[in-house]
Amino acid sequence: MNEEMPSSPVWITLNGARVLALAGLVFLLPGATQLADAAAVDELAGLVGTQWYAVHLMGQRTGYAYRNVQIVKDAEGNPRLVVEQKVQSRVKLAGLAQDLSIESLITAVYDTNLNPLSLGVRSDEFGRMRQVTAHVVDGAIEVHTRAGATENTTSFPLPEDFGSDLDLMLAILRGEAKVGYRTEFVTFEPDLSRCDRHVMWITEERTLEDGRQAFVVHSHGEALPLEVVSVIANDGDLISFSTPSLLQLEVVQTTEQEALKAAAPLVLSSEIQANLRVDNPRALSMLKVRLDRPGGIPLMELPSTVRQEATPNGEGLLLTVRRHKVEPSGATFPMHDEQFAPYFQPSDLFQPRDPVILETAREIVGQETDAQLAAEKIVQWVYRRLHKVNSEPRLISATEIMEQMSGDCTEHAILCASLCGAVGIPARMVTGIAHARGSFFYHAWNEIYVGQWVEMDPAWGENAVDAGHIRMASGPVDMSALANMALAAGRNLGALKVHVIEYALDDGPVIQTDESR
Repeated sequence: MNEEMPSSPVWITLNGARVLALAGLVFLLPGATQLADAAAVDELAGLVGTQWYAVHLMGQRTGYAYRNVQIVKDAEGNPRLVVEQKVQSRVKLAGLAQDLSIESLITAVYDTNLNPLSLGVRSDEFGRMRQVTAHVVDGAIEVHTRAGATENTTSFPLPEDFGSDLDLMLAILRGEAKVGYRTEFVTFEPDLSRCDRHVMWITEERTLEDGRQAFVVHSHGEALPLEVVSVIANDGDLISFSTPSLLQLEVVQTTEQEALKAAAPLVLSSEIQANLRVDNPRALSMLKVRLDRPGGIPLMELPSTVRQEATPNGEGLLLTVRRHKVEPSGATFPMHDEQFAPYFQPSDLFQPRDPVILETAREIVGQETDAQLAAEKIVQWVYRRLHKVNSEPRLISATEIMEQMSGDCTEHAILCASLCGAVGIPARMVTGIAHARGSFFYHAWNEIYVGQWVEMDPAWGENAVDAGHIRMASGPVDMSALANMALAAGRNLGALKVHVIEYALDDGPVIQTDESR
Protein backbone atom coordinates (compact mmCIF):
# COMPACT_ATOMS: atom_id res chain seq x y z
CA MET A 1 0.00 0.00 0.00
CA ASN A 2 1.29 3.46 -0.85
CA GLU A 3 -0.22 6.90 -0.70
CA GLU A 4 -1.96 6.40 -4.02
CA MET A 5 -3.40 3.05 -2.92
CA PRO A 6 -4.97 3.21 0.56
CA SER A 7 -5.94 -0.21 1.88
CA SER A 8 -9.38 -1.56 2.61
CA PRO A 9 -10.08 -2.66 6.21
CA VAL A 10 -10.20 -6.36 5.33
CA TRP A 11 -8.76 -7.80 8.55
CA ILE A 12 -10.82 -5.31 10.59
CA THR A 13 -14.04 -6.46 8.91
CA LEU A 14 -12.83 -10.04 9.22
CA ASN A 15 -12.62 -9.65 12.97
CA GLY A 16 -16.02 -7.99 13.00
CA ALA A 17 -17.44 -11.03 11.28
CA ARG A 18 -15.47 -13.39 13.53
CA VAL A 19 -17.28 -11.90 16.48
CA LEU A 20 -20.32 -13.86 15.34
CA ALA A 21 -18.52 -17.00 16.37
CA LEU A 22 -16.88 -15.45 19.42
CA ALA A 23 -20.19 -14.15 20.72
CA GLY A 24 -21.86 -17.45 20.05
CA LEU A 25 -19.14 -19.34 21.88
CA VAL A 26 -20.24 -17.64 25.07
CA PHE A 27 -23.40 -19.72 24.85
CA LEU A 28 -23.21 -23.43 25.45
CA LEU A 29 -19.87 -24.17 23.83
CA PRO A 30 -16.51 -24.09 25.63
CA GLY A 31 -15.62 -25.07 29.15
CA ALA A 32 -16.96 -27.17 31.95
CA THR A 33 -19.20 -26.19 34.83
CA GLN A 34 -18.08 -26.92 38.36
CA LEU A 35 -21.71 -27.07 39.52
CA ALA A 36 -22.85 -29.77 37.12
CA ASP A 37 -23.95 -33.14 38.42
CA ALA A 38 -24.70 -36.48 36.78
CA ALA A 39 -28.23 -35.31 35.85
CA ALA A 40 -27.00 -32.13 34.14
CA VAL A 41 -27.20 -33.53 30.59
CA ASP A 42 -30.79 -34.65 31.19
CA GLU A 43 -31.70 -31.15 32.35
CA LEU A 44 -30.48 -29.77 29.02
CA ALA A 45 -32.62 -32.22 27.04
CA GLY A 46 -35.12 -29.43 26.39
CA LEU A 47 -32.49 -27.68 24.27
CA VAL A 48 -32.15 -30.62 21.86
CA GLY A 49 -32.94 -29.60 18.29
CA THR A 50 -31.95 -26.92 15.81
CA GLN A 51 -32.51 -23.17 16.11
CA TRP A 52 -32.01 -20.79 13.19
CA TYR A 53 -30.95 -17.15 13.31
CA ALA A 54 -30.69 -14.19 10.95
CA VAL A 55 -27.42 -12.24 11.13
CA HIS A 56 -27.52 -8.45 10.87
CA LEU A 57 -24.55 -6.08 10.61
CA MET A 58 -25.10 -2.31 10.84
CA GLY A 59 -28.84 -2.83 10.43
CA GLN A 60 -28.55 -5.00 7.30
CA ARG A 61 -29.17 -8.74 7.09
CA THR A 62 -25.93 -10.29 5.86
CA GLY A 63 -26.19 -14.00 6.64
CA TYR A 64 -27.46 -16.74 8.90
CA ALA A 65 -26.51 -18.90 11.86
CA TYR A 66 -27.81 -22.07 13.41
CA ARG A 67 -27.25 -24.02 16.61
CA ASN A 68 -27.90 -27.75 16.81
CA VAL A 69 -27.92 -29.58 20.15
CA GLN A 70 -27.97 -33.37 20.43
CA ILE A 71 -27.57 -35.97 23.14
CA VAL A 72 -25.93 -39.08 21.71
CA LYS A 73 -24.23 -42.21 23.09
CA ASP A 74 -20.63 -43.15 22.50
CA ALA A 75 -19.34 -46.65 21.76
CA GLU A 76 -19.55 -47.57 25.47
CA GLY A 77 -23.12 -46.31 25.76
CA ASN A 78 -22.22 -43.14 27.67
CA PRO A 79 -24.40 -40.09 26.94
CA ARG A 80 -22.65 -37.19 25.22
CA LEU A 81 -23.89 -33.66 24.71
CA VAL A 82 -22.96 -32.46 21.20
CA VAL A 83 -23.38 -28.81 20.26
CA GLU A 84 -22.82 -27.61 16.70
CA GLN A 85 -22.99 -24.01 15.58
CA LYS A 86 -22.55 -22.59 12.10
CA VAL A 87 -22.27 -18.92 11.12
CA GLN A 88 -22.15 -17.49 7.61
CA SER A 89 -22.01 -13.81 6.67
CA ARG A 90 -21.08 -11.76 3.62
CA VAL A 91 -19.40 -8.39 3.24
CA LYS A 92 -18.29 -6.33 0.27
CA LEU A 93 -15.40 -3.91 0.43
CA ALA A 94 -15.50 -0.72 -1.59
CA GLY A 95 -13.08 -1.04 -4.49
CA LEU A 96 -13.31 -4.83 -4.73
CA ALA A 97 -15.50 -6.51 -7.30
CA GLN A 98 -16.23 -9.74 -5.45
CA ASP A 99 -18.27 -10.39 -2.32
CA LEU A 100 -16.33 -11.84 0.61
CA SER A 101 -17.74 -14.65 2.71
CA ILE A 102 -16.89 -15.65 6.28
CA GLU A 103 -18.09 -19.04 7.48
CA SER A 104 -17.34 -20.99 10.64
CA LEU A 105 -18.48 -24.33 12.04
CA ILE A 106 -17.97 -25.01 15.74
CA THR A 107 -18.52 -28.43 17.34
CA ALA A 108 -18.23 -29.23 21.05
CA VAL A 109 -18.68 -32.57 22.82
CA TYR A 110 -19.34 -32.95 26.59
CA ASP A 111 -19.57 -35.90 28.93
CA THR A 112 -22.39 -36.69 31.38
CA ASN A 113 -21.21 -34.06 33.85
CA LEU A 114 -20.86 -31.45 31.09
CA ASN A 115 -17.08 -31.65 31.18
CA PRO A 116 -15.70 -30.97 27.68
CA LEU A 117 -14.21 -33.82 25.71
CA SER A 118 -13.36 -31.89 22.57
CA LEU A 119 -13.88 -28.60 20.78
CA GLY A 120 -13.32 -28.04 17.07
CA VAL A 121 -13.57 -24.98 14.86
CA ARG A 122 -13.40 -24.97 11.08
CA SER A 123 -13.58 -21.59 9.38
CA ASP A 124 -13.35 -20.26 5.85
CA GLU A 125 -12.09 -16.69 6.14
CA PHE A 126 -12.28 -15.09 2.70
CA GLY A 127 -11.00 -18.31 1.13
CA ARG A 128 -8.34 -19.10 3.75
CA MET A 129 -9.13 -22.21 5.79
CA ARG A 130 -8.41 -22.25 9.52
CA GLN A 131 -8.95 -25.21 11.84
CA VAL A 132 -8.56 -25.38 15.61
CA THR A 133 -9.06 -28.48 17.73
CA ALA A 134 -8.77 -28.60 21.52
CA HIS A 135 -8.92 -31.55 23.88
CA VAL A 136 -8.87 -31.63 27.68
CA VAL A 137 -6.42 -34.41 28.59
CA ASP A 138 -5.03 -35.18 32.06
CA GLY A 139 -5.49 -31.70 33.44
CA ALA A 140 -4.19 -29.89 30.35
CA ILE A 141 -5.64 -28.34 27.20
CA GLU A 142 -4.00 -29.65 24.04
CA VAL A 143 -4.53 -27.40 21.03
CA HIS A 144 -3.74 -27.98 17.37
CA THR A 145 -4.10 -25.11 14.89
CA ARG A 146 -3.86 -25.22 11.12
CA ALA A 147 -4.13 -21.94 9.19
CA GLY A 148 -3.31 -22.05 5.51
CA ALA A 149 0.01 -23.91 5.26
CA THR A 150 0.94 -23.22 8.90
CA GLU A 151 0.42 -25.74 11.71
CA ASN A 152 1.02 -25.28 15.44
CA THR A 153 0.51 -27.60 18.41
CA THR A 154 0.58 -26.38 21.99
CA SER A 155 -0.48 -27.48 25.45
CA PHE A 156 -1.11 -25.54 28.64
CA PRO A 157 -2.41 -26.36 32.13
CA LEU A 158 -6.14 -26.40 32.72
CA PRO A 159 -6.96 -23.30 34.85
CA GLU A 160 -8.34 -24.01 38.32
CA ASP A 161 -11.44 -21.91 37.65
CA PHE A 162 -12.02 -23.35 34.19
CA GLY A 163 -15.77 -23.15 33.59
CA SER A 164 -18.48 -22.00 31.21
CA ASP A 165 -21.82 -20.32 30.80
CA LEU A 166 -23.50 -23.69 31.46
CA ASP A 167 -23.62 -22.59 35.10
CA LEU A 168 -25.89 -19.74 34.02
CA MET A 169 -27.88 -21.93 31.64
CA LEU A 170 -28.57 -24.51 34.35
CA ALA A 171 -29.54 -21.76 36.81
CA ILE A 172 -32.10 -20.44 34.30
CA LEU A 173 -33.53 -23.92 33.62
CA ARG A 174 -33.74 -24.67 37.35
CA GLY A 175 -35.56 -21.39 38.04
CA GLU A 176 -32.68 -20.13 40.21
CA ALA A 177 -31.66 -17.20 38.02
CA LYS A 178 -32.72 -13.64 38.80
CA VAL A 179 -31.65 -10.08 38.08
CA GLY A 180 -28.19 -9.55 39.58
CA TYR A 181 -27.08 -13.17 39.05
CA ARG A 182 -23.39 -13.19 38.13
CA THR A 183 -20.89 -15.85 37.16
CA GLU A 184 -17.21 -15.63 36.29
CA PHE A 185 -15.04 -18.31 34.72
CA VAL A 186 -12.04 -19.03 32.51
CA THR A 187 -12.71 -20.71 29.18
CA PHE A 188 -10.77 -21.60 26.03
CA GLU A 189 -11.27 -19.23 23.08
CA PRO A 190 -10.35 -21.11 19.88
CA ASP A 191 -10.31 -17.94 17.80
CA LEU A 192 -7.64 -16.48 20.09
CA SER A 193 -5.87 -19.82 20.63
CA ARG A 194 -5.74 -19.12 24.36
CA CYS A 195 -7.85 -19.05 27.50
CA ASP A 196 -9.80 -15.97 28.51
CA ARG A 197 -11.70 -14.96 31.61
CA HIS A 198 -15.40 -14.25 31.08
CA VAL A 199 -17.94 -12.46 33.23
CA MET A 200 -21.70 -12.90 32.73
CA TRP A 201 -24.48 -11.19 34.63
CA ILE A 202 -28.26 -10.79 34.37
CA THR A 203 -29.39 -7.17 34.11
CA GLU A 204 -33.09 -7.44 33.32
CA GLU A 205 -36.09 -9.75 33.19
CA ARG A 206 -38.69 -9.23 30.49
CA THR A 207 -41.78 -10.86 28.97
CA LEU A 208 -41.51 -12.03 25.35
CA GLU A 209 -44.28 -11.61 22.80
CA ASP A 210 -45.23 -15.28 23.20
CA GLY A 211 -45.66 -14.82 26.95
CA ARG A 212 -42.45 -16.52 28.06
CA GLN A 213 -40.20 -14.87 30.61
CA ALA A 214 -36.67 -14.07 29.48
CA PHE A 215 -33.46 -12.67 30.91
CA VAL A 216 -31.16 -10.04 29.42
CA VAL A 217 -27.59 -11.24 29.94
CA HIS A 218 -24.43 -9.16 29.52
CA SER A 219 -21.04 -10.79 29.08
CA HIS A 220 -17.52 -9.86 28.14
CA GLY A 221 -14.04 -11.33 28.10
CA GLU A 222 -10.84 -10.02 29.63
CA ALA A 223 -8.45 -10.62 26.73
CA LEU A 224 -11.10 -9.51 24.23
CA PRO A 225 -13.27 -6.96 26.09
CA LEU A 226 -16.21 -7.07 23.71
CA GLU A 227 -19.59 -6.78 25.42
CA VAL A 228 -22.25 -9.21 24.20
CA VAL A 229 -25.91 -8.65 25.10
CA SER A 230 -28.14 -11.72 24.91
CA VAL A 231 -31.77 -12.56 25.54
CA ILE A 232 -32.41 -16.07 26.94
CA ALA A 233 -35.89 -17.43 27.63
CA ASN A 234 -36.59 -19.21 30.91
CA ASP A 235 -36.65 -22.55 29.06
CA GLY A 236 -33.04 -21.98 27.91
CA ASP A 237 -33.98 -20.83 24.40
CA LEU A 238 -31.45 -18.30 23.04
CA ILE A 239 -33.62 -15.60 21.46
CA SER A 240 -30.92 -13.19 20.30
CA PHE A 241 -27.47 -11.83 20.97
CA SER A 242 -25.82 -8.61 19.86
CA THR A 243 -22.65 -6.52 20.07
CA PRO A 244 -23.89 -2.91 19.97
CA SER A 245 -20.37 -1.47 20.06
CA LEU A 246 -19.03 -3.47 17.09
CA LEU A 247 -20.65 -3.21 13.66
CA GLN A 248 -24.06 -3.22 15.40
CA LEU A 249 -24.07 -7.01 15.16
CA GLU A 250 -27.44 -8.56 15.94
CA VAL A 251 -28.28 -12.26 15.63
CA VAL A 252 -32.02 -12.92 16.00
CA GLN A 253 -33.89 -16.23 16.14
CA THR A 254 -36.10 -16.88 13.14
CA THR A 255 -37.35 -19.74 10.97
CA GLU A 256 -35.05 -21.83 8.79
CA GLN A 257 -36.78 -20.47 5.69
CA GLU A 258 -36.23 -16.85 6.74
CA ALA A 259 -32.65 -17.48 7.86
CA LEU A 260 -31.63 -19.00 4.52
CA LYS A 261 -33.13 -16.27 2.36
CA ALA A 262 -30.63 -14.56 0.11
CA ALA A 263 -28.89 -11.71 1.92
CA ALA A 264 -27.09 -8.78 0.34
CA PRO A 265 -23.49 -8.27 1.45
CA LEU A 266 -22.72 -5.40 3.77
CA VAL A 267 -20.71 -2.80 1.85
CA LEU A 268 -17.89 -1.32 3.92
CA SER A 269 -15.34 1.31 3.07
CA SER A 270 -12.05 2.12 4.75
CA GLU A 271 -12.33 5.75 3.71
CA ILE A 272 -13.26 8.55 6.12
CA GLN A 273 -13.77 11.83 4.31
CA ALA A 274 -12.01 14.86 5.77
CA ASN A 275 -11.85 18.62 5.28
CA LEU A 276 -8.16 18.57 4.39
CA ARG A 277 -6.25 17.93 1.21
CA VAL A 278 -2.53 18.64 0.90
CA ASP A 279 -0.24 17.86 -2.01
CA ASN A 280 2.13 15.83 0.14
CA PRO A 281 0.43 14.38 3.26
CA ARG A 282 3.72 12.73 4.21
CA ALA A 283 4.95 16.28 5.00
CA LEU A 284 2.40 16.68 7.82
CA SER A 285 4.40 17.56 10.93
CA MET A 286 1.44 18.54 13.16
CA LEU A 287 -2.26 17.79 12.98
CA LYS A 288 -5.06 18.76 15.33
CA VAL A 289 -8.41 17.04 14.79
CA ARG A 290 -11.76 16.50 16.46
CA LEU A 291 -13.11 12.96 16.33
CA ASP A 292 -16.73 12.09 16.97
CA ARG A 293 -19.55 9.77 16.03
CA PRO A 294 -23.05 10.92 15.03
CA GLY A 295 -26.02 10.09 17.20
CA GLY A 296 -24.30 10.87 20.47
CA ILE A 297 -22.47 7.54 20.58
CA PRO A 298 -19.30 7.95 22.67
CA LEU A 299 -15.97 7.18 21.04
CA MET A 300 -13.69 4.54 22.43
CA GLU A 301 -10.63 5.93 24.18
CA LEU A 302 -7.55 6.52 22.04
CA PRO A 303 -4.07 6.27 23.55
CA SER A 304 -1.84 9.23 24.32
CA THR A 305 1.77 8.59 23.29
CA VAL A 306 5.00 10.55 22.86
CA ARG A 307 3.59 12.00 19.64
CA GLN A 308 -0.19 11.81 20.16
CA GLU A 309 -2.19 13.68 22.81
CA ALA A 310 -5.84 12.73 23.28
CA THR A 311 -8.23 14.96 25.27
CA PRO A 312 -11.94 14.21 25.90
CA ASN A 313 -14.27 16.66 24.17
CA GLY A 314 -17.86 15.94 25.19
CA GLU A 315 -18.64 12.56 23.62
CA GLY A 316 -15.74 12.96 21.18
CA LEU A 317 -12.01 13.55 21.33
CA LEU A 318 -9.59 16.34 20.56
CA LEU A 319 -6.39 14.91 19.20
CA THR A 320 -3.05 16.59 18.57
CA VAL A 321 -0.62 14.44 16.58
CA ARG A 322 2.99 15.19 15.62
CA ARG A 323 5.54 13.61 13.35
CA HIS A 324 7.61 11.05 15.22
CA LYS A 325 11.00 12.70 15.78
CA VAL A 326 13.75 10.27 16.60
CA GLU A 327 17.05 10.95 18.31
CA PRO A 328 19.71 8.27 17.69
CA SER A 329 20.17 6.15 20.80
CA GLY A 330 23.07 3.96 19.75
CA ALA A 331 21.17 0.85 20.90
CA THR A 332 22.46 -2.43 19.49
CA PHE A 333 20.80 -5.77 18.79
CA PRO A 334 19.90 -8.57 19.33
CA MET A 335 17.97 -7.56 22.44
CA HIS A 336 17.41 -10.20 25.11
CA ASP A 337 15.65 -8.26 27.87
CA GLU A 338 12.75 -10.26 29.35
CA GLN A 339 10.33 -7.38 28.73
CA PHE A 340 10.66 -8.01 24.98
CA ALA A 341 9.86 -11.73 25.16
CA PRO A 342 6.28 -11.35 23.78
CA TYR A 343 7.71 -9.75 20.63
CA PHE A 344 9.82 -12.81 19.82
CA GLN A 345 7.20 -15.50 20.50
CA PRO A 346 6.08 -17.15 17.21
CA SER A 347 2.37 -17.30 16.40
CA ASP A 348 0.12 -18.33 13.52
CA LEU A 349 1.06 -15.11 11.72
CA PHE A 350 4.38 -14.03 13.26
CA GLN A 351 7.20 -16.41 12.30
CA PRO A 352 10.64 -14.95 13.08
CA ARG A 353 12.22 -18.43 13.36
CA ASP A 354 11.24 -19.56 9.86
CA PRO A 355 14.47 -20.37 7.95
CA VAL A 356 13.58 -18.21 4.93
CA ILE A 357 12.66 -15.25 7.12
CA LEU A 358 15.81 -15.69 9.23
CA GLU A 359 18.05 -15.79 6.18
CA THR A 360 16.31 -12.83 4.54
CA ALA A 361 16.51 -10.70 7.68
CA ARG A 362 20.22 -11.39 8.09
CA GLU A 363 20.87 -10.51 4.46
CA ILE A 364 18.98 -7.23 4.85
CA VAL A 365 20.83 -6.00 7.94
CA GLY A 366 24.23 -7.37 6.89
CA GLN A 367 26.96 -6.30 9.31
CA GLU A 368 24.87 -3.50 10.83
CA THR A 369 24.81 -3.49 14.65
CA ASP A 370 22.89 -0.25 15.29
CA ALA A 371 19.24 -1.19 16.00
CA GLN A 372 17.74 1.95 14.45
CA LEU A 373 19.71 1.67 11.20
CA ALA A 374 18.93 -2.04 10.96
CA ALA A 375 15.21 -1.42 11.52
CA GLU A 376 15.23 1.27 8.83
CA LYS A 377 16.88 -1.17 6.42
CA ILE A 378 14.11 -3.71 7.07
CA VAL A 379 11.36 -1.09 6.68
CA GLN A 380 12.76 0.07 3.36
CA TRP A 381 13.30 -3.51 2.12
CA VAL A 382 9.65 -4.39 2.81
CA TYR A 383 8.52 -1.12 1.22
CA ARG A 384 10.50 -1.75 -1.97
CA ARG A 385 10.05 -5.50 -2.33
CA LEU A 386 6.38 -6.13 -1.52
CA HIS A 387 4.03 -5.54 -4.41
CA LYS A 388 1.30 -3.14 -3.29
CA VAL A 389 -2.32 -4.31 -3.56
CA ASN A 390 -5.44 -2.41 -2.60
CA SER A 391 -6.69 -5.23 -0.43
CA GLU A 392 -5.57 -8.72 0.61
CA PRO A 393 -8.83 -10.33 1.73
CA ARG A 394 -7.13 -12.99 3.90
CA LEU A 395 -5.21 -12.59 7.12
CA ILE A 396 -2.05 -14.48 6.11
CA SER A 397 1.20 -15.38 7.84
CA ALA A 398 4.68 -13.98 7.34
CA THR A 399 5.80 -17.13 5.51
CA GLU A 400 2.83 -16.89 3.14
CA ILE A 401 3.62 -13.22 2.54
CA MET A 402 7.21 -14.16 1.66
CA GLU A 403 5.88 -16.68 -0.86
CA GLN A 404 3.52 -14.30 -2.64
CA MET A 405 5.52 -11.08 -2.02
CA SER A 406 2.43 -8.88 -2.16
CA GLY A 407 -0.12 -7.44 0.22
CA ASP A 408 -1.80 -4.41 1.67
CA CYS A 409 -0.67 -2.50 4.75
CA THR A 410 -1.42 -5.45 7.06
CA GLU A 411 0.93 -7.79 5.20
CA HIS A 412 3.66 -5.13 5.18
CA ALA A 413 3.36 -4.77 8.97
CA ILE A 414 3.29 -8.52 9.68
CA LEU A 415 6.33 -9.21 7.50
CA CYS A 416 8.26 -6.21 8.87
CA ALA A 417 7.64 -7.36 12.46
CA SER A 418 8.74 -10.92 11.63
CA LEU A 419 11.96 -9.76 9.93
CA CYS A 420 12.76 -7.51 12.89
CA GLY A 421 12.07 -10.32 15.35
CA ALA A 422 14.32 -12.67 13.37
CA VAL A 423 17.39 -10.53 14.15
CA GLY A 424 16.39 -9.73 17.74
CA ILE A 425 14.71 -6.33 17.29
CA PRO A 426 11.34 -6.06 19.08
CA ALA A 427 8.51 -4.88 16.84
CA ARG A 428 4.78 -4.63 17.27
CA MET A 429 1.87 -3.79 15.00
CA VAL A 430 -0.09 -0.53 15.19
CA THR A 431 -3.57 0.07 13.81
CA GLY A 432 -5.42 3.31 13.28
CA ILE A 433 -6.18 5.72 10.48
CA ALA A 434 -3.82 7.65 8.21
CA HIS A 435 -4.26 10.63 5.89
CA ALA A 436 -3.91 10.19 2.12
CA ARG A 437 -5.53 11.67 -0.98
CA GLY A 438 -7.75 14.08 0.96
CA SER A 439 -9.26 11.45 3.26
CA PHE A 440 -8.36 9.24 6.20
CA PHE A 441 -8.12 5.48 5.72
CA TYR A 442 -7.91 2.57 8.15
CA HIS A 443 -4.27 1.56 8.13
CA ALA A 444 -1.64 -0.61 9.82
CA TRP A 445 2.03 0.09 10.47
CA ASN A 446 4.76 -0.86 12.97
CA GLU A 447 6.34 0.37 16.17
CA ILE A 448 9.91 -0.86 16.53
CA TYR A 449 12.16 -0.69 19.58
CA VAL A 450 15.54 0.87 18.70
CA GLY A 451 16.46 2.13 22.17
CA GLN A 452 13.03 3.76 22.20
CA TRP A 453 9.77 2.76 20.55
CA VAL A 454 9.56 4.39 17.11
CA GLU A 455 6.57 4.20 14.79
CA MET A 456 7.62 3.31 11.24
CA ASP A 457 5.47 2.62 8.18
CA PRO A 458 6.79 -0.08 5.81
CA ALA A 459 3.76 0.25 3.51
CA TRP A 460 4.54 3.92 2.87
CA GLY A 461 8.31 3.75 3.31
CA GLU A 462 8.46 6.04 6.36
CA ASN A 463 11.25 5.54 8.90
CA ALA A 464 9.27 7.79 11.25
CA VAL A 465 5.55 8.23 10.66
CA ASP A 466 4.09 11.62 9.82
CA ALA A 467 1.42 13.45 11.80
CA GLY A 468 -1.32 12.03 9.58
CA HIS A 469 -1.03 8.68 11.35
CA ILE A 470 -3.61 8.51 14.16
CA ARG A 471 -3.01 5.56 16.44
CA MET A 472 -5.87 3.48 17.86
CA ALA A 473 -4.22 0.34 19.25
CA SER A 474 -1.04 -1.74 19.13
CA GLY A 475 0.35 -5.08 20.23
CA PRO A 476 2.42 -8.14 19.29
CA VAL A 477 1.53 -9.93 16.06
CA ASP A 478 -0.60 -12.70 17.55
CA MET A 479 -4.28 -13.58 17.23
CA SER A 480 -5.24 -12.16 20.61
CA ALA A 481 -3.55 -8.79 20.05
CA LEU A 482 -4.82 -8.59 16.47
CA ALA A 483 -8.37 -9.25 17.66
CA ASN A 484 -8.08 -6.36 20.12
CA MET A 485 -6.54 -4.08 17.50
CA ALA A 486 -9.33 -4.89 15.06
CA LEU A 487 -11.88 -4.41 17.83
CA ALA A 488 -10.47 -0.93 18.55
CA ALA A 489 -10.83 0.09 14.92
CA GLY A 490 -13.98 -1.89 14.20
CA ARG A 491 -15.93 -0.14 16.95
CA ASN A 492 -15.75 3.05 14.88
CA LEU A 493 -15.94 1.47 11.42
CA GLY A 494 -18.49 3.25 9.25
CA ALA A 495 -19.31 5.85 11.90
CA LEU A 496 -16.16 7.82 12.70
CA LYS A 497 -16.05 11.50 11.72
CA VAL A 498 -12.76 13.42 11.47
CA HIS A 499 -12.70 17.22 11.56
CA VAL A 500 -9.29 18.79 10.91
CA ILE A 501 -8.88 21.96 13.00
CA GLU A 502 -5.30 22.92 12.16
CA TYR A 503 -2.12 21.48 10.69
CA ALA A 504 1.49 22.22 9.79
CA LEU A 505 3.74 21.02 6.98
CA ASP A 506 7.47 20.36 7.40
CA ASP A 507 7.50 22.14 10.78
CA GLY A 508 6.24 25.32 9.12
CA PRO A 509 3.55 27.73 10.36
CA VAL A 510 0.28 26.40 11.76
CA ILE A 511 -2.56 26.58 9.23
CA GLN A 512 -6.11 26.79 10.55
CA THR A 513 -9.16 25.40 8.77
CA ASP A 514 -12.79 26.47 8.85
CA GLU A 515 -13.32 23.94 11.67
CA SER A 516 -11.14 26.09 13.97
CA ARG A 517 -13.70 28.88 14.00
